Amino acid sequence: MASALRVFHADSLAGPMRALKQAFEARHADINLELSSGVSKDLARRILEGEACDVFAPSSPAVIEQNLMQHKAAGSDREAASWYVVFSANEMVVIAARGNPLGLRQVSDLAGAQVKFARVTGANDLACGRSIEFLKRAAAQEGRPELAQQILERAPADPARPATIPDVVNAVTAGRANAGVVYYSAAVAARKDVAILRFPDSVNMSEAIRNAATVPATARDAQAATLFVRFLLSTEAQAILKETGQPPLLPALRKGAVPAALD
Repeated sequence: MASALRVFHADSLAGPMRALKQAFEARHADINLELSSGVSKDLARRILEGEACDVFAPSSPAVIEQNLMQHKAAGSDREAASWYVVFSANEMVVIAARGNPLGLRQVSDLAGAQVKFARVTGANDLACGRSIEFLKRAAAQEGRPELAQQILERAPADPARPATIPDVVNAVTAGRANAGVVYYSAAVAARKDVAILRFPDSVNMSEAIRNAATVPATARDAQAATLFVRFLLSTEAQAILKETGQPPLLPALRKGAVPAALD
């Protein structure tokens, strides 16, 4: 019987993780990955509360460093995390309805009267601030900085119903919106149903978006979990990450008491 390995990961890693799960399980028939996606900070909180998690992969190493390192998980006398590796990057993009019927080409086009716009709005979601900064950068580069605020006001934040990356993708694919801002990896996962508009590195936030992984103190099988993190750094995984919109970071960055098995 295969052992279960519980992986908490950021919403932006949903597409890549499905592909990585398939490849990893093909190599390790005795291990079954149980994927659980969500907002990185919310997942970190669940670990601090003592919930079992074998591998944690947020969309920023800062979540591990600030929310888990130097903090003890409930019911444990150990730090919730003592190390991490940074294995891939991402970027912000605009998605439009399939075929891009409105002919959107740049961020300033999102201010058009006919555009229904969607974005991440949860204050605790890293994608919220990244989307806002992306819109500001792009509008400024296009010589229309005043449009960023106008575009944001078309998708006001409702604290009672924060919108996530999956919510934005679903809004566009279901026709409730005809454009939105999401991570490139989320756009690639939905590429059969959306058009993708990419932007220069000076705009797309790629320098600030990094995906990390650690084995937290609440891991049930630290040895198998470390094996999966090692796989994330492999040539095979790097190819999968590139294909799914998460270009691997080479060389991977390491912080803290990284296990020798990951050297």
